[in-house]
Formats: sequence, structure tokens, C-alpha cells
Amino acid sequence: MKIPYHWKQKWIKLLQRWRSFKKEANLNLHYLQDDLYEIDKVAKPYFRAFTVLLSLLVIASILIPIGFELDPEMRELNQQLEIWVIIGFVLSFVLRLGFTSDRPAFLQNRWFEVILSIFSVLVLTDIGVSLITFIDAYIFGIDDPREAFITFLKGYLLLFVIIKFVQFLPELLDQQKNTARFLVYSFLSLIAVGTFLLMLPGATQDGLGLQFIDALFTSTSAVCVTGLIVVDTATHFTLFGELVILTLIQLGGIGIISFATFLFLFISGGLGVGQMNTIKDMVAEKNTSLVASTLKRVVGFTFAVEAVGAIAYYISWEVSFPNQGQRILFSVFHAVSAFCNAGFSLFTNSLADPLNATNMGINITTMTLIVLGGLGFTVIWELIRKRTDKGRWRSRLSIHTRTVLVTTAVLIIAGTGFILWMEWGNTLRGYSYGNKFMLSLFQSITTRTAGFNTVDTGAIGISATLVMMIFMFIGGSPASTAGGIKTTTFAVLMRSISMTIKGYNRMELFNRTIPNSTIFRAVTVLLLAFSCISVSTILLSVVENHAFLDLLFEEISAFATVGLSRGITGDLSAWGKFIIVVSMFLGRVGILTFMVAFASRMDTHKYEYPEETIMVS
Repeated sequence: MKIPYHWKQKWIKLLQRWRSFKKEANLNLHYLQDDLYEIDKVAKPYFRAFTVLLSLLVIASILIPIGFELDPEMRELNQQLEIWVIIGFVLSFVLRLGFTSDRPAFLQNRWFEVILSIFSVLVLTDIGVSLITFIDAYIFGIDDPREAFITFLKGYLLLFVIIKFVQFLPELLDQQKNTARFLVYSFLSLIAVGTFLLMLPGATQDGLGLQFIDALFTSTSAVCVTGLIVVDTATHFTLFGELVILTLIQLGGIGIISFATFLFLFISGGLGVGQMNTIKDMVAEKNTSLVASTLKRVVGFTFAVEAVGAIAYYISWEVSFPNQGQRILFSVFHAVSAFCNAGFSLFTNSLADPLNATNMGINITTMTLIVLGGLGFTVIWELIRKRTDKGRWRSRLSIHTRTVLVTTAVLIIAGTGFILWMEWGNTLRGYSYGNKFMLSLFQSITTRTAGFNTVDTGAIGISATLVMMIFMFIGGSPASTAGGIKTTTFAVLMRSISMTIKGYNRMELFNRTIPNSTIFRAVTVLLLAFSCISVSTILLSVVENHAFLDLLFEEISAFATVGLSRGITGDLSAWGKFIIVVSMFLGRVGILTFMVAFASRMDTHKYEYPEETIMVS
């Protein structure tokens, strides 16, 4: 059939008009997209503030049922918060959809949010509630579908909050010019959050929550992996409180920034040079390009060792637990606490109960975890990656690793011998020869860093107590979860004394010359630690009415983040607890690091003054 000519003309004119309209529409859309982009840049701070507000609502809505008893007033408040959470989620989605320049792609990539938003709108209406109730009743069989959906939505939003924080971390790292100060602030922030959570009524068995000073003390002790306690962890806290403490120990041991950066690497896969340069000191890695791989090894090794330790605890325990869930909780809690050198225990007497004190499996597991956690990730990784034959293996270890291993072995052996000799007829009386050796070995290892005990620390004699204080002061190794002045500092100082007595004008160790800057740093750490302990002990003696030996032991234990006590921690006054809190914090971040964080830096002089000697005798 032949199409009339005038119809063709009309069709051509119609196509021309359509093309003209499409061109004009595309041009206007292009301008609109540019406008939306500019609006999006301007609105970004407001979106961020809105996201923070929504995050706070989500966290509050999650914490209220956990941390408070749901009386009618609290239940009504929680329901109001849940409604605002739903409204905020829908509003956030609509605003982001409105400001995006590519809505089809936005909807395609966020289809799950689309579904949640639709269900959220339905939940806010009576018709939607009836529809969801009908669907769940006949398909899923859920008793309260609305509550189930809200719980799921809050869990999703909590995950969203965590991801947003992790995504914000690179920007936060880029803004840091002082790594030491950033480290200090990260620990303070974690301590503040832990203090707030432990003050919630749901954290304690009595439903009252901890008082501020006790919550601050417990949170600091957990974050700084110390182990000193003002209330009995085993009986005073609920499951929620115990999980809070466990989380604080884990994040304090690894470092919250290190753990958050690990999550970012897991999600995105990479960091910028500036970001890696900021975090390299936190993971004890000198090479900036190896920061990401080192961080993954640290976190991966931590979780792997803790998992093996939890299994070993589970198998070794002969204690009767009410159920398997509690046995698993105890196993995981003590594995994390031991590897992070925290010393927190869910037993009232730590591991000094008869069933634990002489249990071979418990002793070996705990000592192994403590030593691995106290050696330092740098040393452990160097030991793992060495695959040469035994004849050449030792010679290829770095001087740092060799120093750490030799010093650690000497301290463990010496400590075991001293305690065995001094406590043979005291706290070790009544045990077999094998158990006496095992108990002495355990106290020697735990004294330097961990805080667990298999004998009554308060019953130990004065001579052994003085030896333990020396070992606590020395502590563990650098780049570990241990405290103290560190084994390498002690080794450098001892070697420096030996070389000076022999008349050398330089220091040598394992056929290597140690630079003077290392010796200066070791002396500085020693003097700062001694000064801090001295001042704190004097202050404690002013505000407390306890024996001087007990106060000195408590202070050294706090500063060295050990956690052992002669039984006076719970009896300290508020001022005494605050002094111990400050000591634990300085001991964990490092007093030298703390002073560097807030000291004004000076440029290195490019000139030298004439040399002249000073008489020192």
C-alpha cells in the first residue's frame, strides 16, 4: 500500500519536532545535572550531619533494650525512637535519590535499600502493617512481623554506620599531621565509649550500672589491656557487660585505628601513601609500602592465635559449666584476654582456683598466648617467614628479633628460678615438685605483662614481690600488647652499662654497633617511666591509707599494664583510682609517645658546637 505524500510530510515534521525537543531536553537535563552536582557538593556537610544524627538514633534505639529495663515509659521512648529511625532512613534514601544525577543507576545499585524503604513506608501505615502481618502469618510464621522488621532494619543501619565510619577513615587519616597525638586521641575515644557503655544499667547484675569512676577505671583497664579491677568481673557484670569488656580488650590490644583500617582494606582494598604514612607507626612498620600487608598479617595472626587458644581452653577445662554456651564464652574471653595480655578473667580468683592452677592444659595455653602476645608482631612475623635451614637461620635474624628472643628467654628463666627459690616454702608449699616448677614458670611469664595468677599474689613474700616488681617494670617487647619499658630497652641499657664499665666508647651488640640515638632513647624511656611511677606512688601515698609496698606494687602494675594486685584495687578512693587510670593510660600509649604527641617540635640543627667533656662518676 502506497502512503500518501502529505502523510509523509507530517511524519517528517513530527520527527523533526521530536529531535528538536529531545535536543533541548538533553541540554536542560545537562544543566540540571550540573546544578545537582553543585547542590550535592554544598549539601554534603548537611548530609553528613544528618547521617550522624540518624546513626545516634540507631545506636540509642539498639542500646535502650539492652542497657535498660523496659518499663512502660522506656518502652514508649524506644518505640518513638524506632519510628524516627524509620522516618530518617526513608528520608535519607529519598534525599540521596533526589540529588543523584543518575537515578536509574542509583536504583539499580541500591535495590535492597529500595525494598527496605518500601517496607519502611508500609510499616508506618496501618494498611502496611496489616499487609505485612498477613504475609508473615501465612508465609513466615513470625509472631510480631513489625518488630522483626524494625530489628532487622536497625541491624542493617548499624552495619551501615560501621561502613560509613570505615569509609570516612581515609579522610580522617589524611588530616592527621601528628601520628602520636592521633594515637592518643583514638585510645581516649575508645575509653570514653567503654565508660559510657559500662555505666548503663544493663551492664551490671544489680541493674544500676557502674559509677563513673569505676566505669572509667574498668574501661581504661580493658582498653589499656591491664587487668586491674575494682569490681569482680565474674559476678558483677551481665553478659552485655562482659561482651563490652571483651570488645574493649580486643580493640585496645590491636588498636581501634588499626582494626578500622583493616576493615577499610577488607572493603576497598587500598590506602593512599599519606594514609599509610600516618598509620605505619601504629603497626611498627618502617617501610610505608608494606603497611597494608603488615596490618593484614597483624589482625589475621591475632584472630588465628586467639581461635586456636579458645579451642585449647575449651578442651582443657575441667570446670563444670552450666551449659556449652558459657563454656564457649569463657574460652573465647580468656583466649583474647591472654593473647592481648589483659589479665581479665571470668573467674573470681583469676586462675588461682585449684581446678585451674594445676591444670596442665590451662597453664600451657595461657603461657603460650601470653608469650606470643608479648613478643611483638614484628618478631613473630620474622620468625614465621624464615624458611632457611637451621644452620643459617639464626644468623639471618635481625638484631631486634635476636635481642627480644634472648632477653625474653633470660627473663623467663631467671624469674622462674627466683620465684621457685623464694616461694618454695611459702605459696608453693604443699604442691608437688612438678607443680611448683609450673606455678613458678607461670608467675614468671605473667608477671612481666599479663596479669593472670595461679597463686595468691597478696600472699607472696616481700623478697619475691620485689623481684616481681622489677620484672613488671621491664615488661614485654615493642610492637606488642605488653607494657613496661620493654625488653629491648632493658637489653640496651644493660649492654651499655657493661660496655661502659669495660671502657668502650661505643656500644656493640651481636657484632653490630648500636647508634647513640638508640641509647639516648632507652635512657629517656627509663627516666620518664621511673619519674612517672615515683610521682604517682607519692600521690597514692598521700590520698591512700595502705602499705607503701602495696601502693608501689599497684602503681608499677598499672604503669606496666600488668594487672597484678596485692588486693587493694577495690579499696582505693576515687582519687586513687584516677591516679591509677592515668598511669594505665600512659603505660599503654607509652609515656614517650604521649610527650612527643604534645611537645613542640624543633628542627634539627645543621651545625655542631665544640665538644667538651663533663666529669661523671
